[in-house]
Amino acid sequence: MFGKGIKSRIFLAMLLFNAFSAALLGCREGSAPISGQVAPAISGNDIAGDYVSLSQFKDKVVVLYFWSSKCCGDKLKQLEPFYLQHKYDGLTLIAIEVGGSKDTVASFVKLNRLTFTNITDEYESISRLYRVIGFPTIFVIDKKGVIQKKISGDVQNDKLSALVSPLLKQ
Repeated sequence: MFGKGIKSRIFLAMLLFNAFSAALLGCREGSAPISGQVAPAISGNDIAGDYVSLSQFKDKVVVLYFWSSKCCGDKLKQLEPFYLQHKYDGLTLIAIEVGGSKDTVASFVKLNRLTFTNITDEYESISRLYRVIGFPTIFVIDKKGVIQKKISGDVQNDKLSALVSPLLKQ
């Protein structure tokens, strides 16, 4: 029916059209939140069943810590001393476990006596909103709800404290 050259051109045109469409749709969905932007709103229930919304932490510095129970549990446990050091200064720490179940996370939190807020993102809607592609991913949000820093990968508590402390004093 068609010659080899025409089929190749049609195939190439379809590939280009799909790539162009994907690029346009990606732009419409928005890009990953970056420093200087207002943090995307999130809400849901923590592992205790209490309602949690980013907007309820107005006038607090918030650290969003995206993690996976498959790789980051030891790193998450190390955040407890950091949280205890700063919680009375106006820090909120929200650990968001991506892809796991509430029972698994609740068990982990209880076993390790973690006192900061933990929520599960079982269907990965929050992590998609924040464009999380690796773990851990950390967002430091100031008292006005603006992202001050995105950290991809692990960070030591002293470096996280150095980022958070000036924001707590504002």
